[in-house]
Amino acid sequence: MSDLPKVLIAYATVHGSTTEVAQFIGQVLAEYRFDVTVTPVENILSVAEYDAVILGSPIHTGMWLMPMTRFLNRFESELGRKPFYFFMTCIRVLEPDGYQHAREHYVHHDTLAQIGVRDIGIFAGKLRWDSINLRDRWTLSLRYDGASGPSSRSDDFRDWTVIRAWAESVREGLEPRQHE
Repeated sequence: MSDLPKVLIAYATVHGSTTEVAQFIGQVLAEYRFDVTVTPVENILSVAEYDAVILGSPIHTGMWLMPMTRFLNRFESELGRKPFYFFMTCIRVLEPDGYQHAREHYVHHDTLAQIGVRDIGIFAGKLRWDSINLRDRWTLSLRYDGASGPSSRSDDFRDWTVIRAWAESVREGLEPRQHE
């Protein structure tokens, strides 16, 4: 049996939705016997012990969270030497053309390309209006065209089948190639 990579899944989060996505991706990889660590980016002191890294952040006010930016700045050179994947959660993907909008405007392509990102997953998140402050509600509502997307109700918009499919594609990219 070949050795499978030790994978770090590090995330930034505000309300916990991205945490749950990171844990789910970790469970998918663990099903295939990968050695997986899932933890907030703030907890990471080194990435040296990991063979591959998956990072995730929600998008708030059009950008990923500051802890993710600090993490990427701190570990940029090390991440560039490892298989590296990135995912984000973004309610905007629920709108018509929202996925494309998120991919074009919320991904800092230069940063991720410089590090050598292999793939980017973009997933809807979940909303709990009672946990969103008034300023963030206002900002969120301004970013919608009003034709679709979340209303003032709380809901879980994550599509676990889509997230699993992305995690499976990451797994395939990390598995050692078998020689015929």
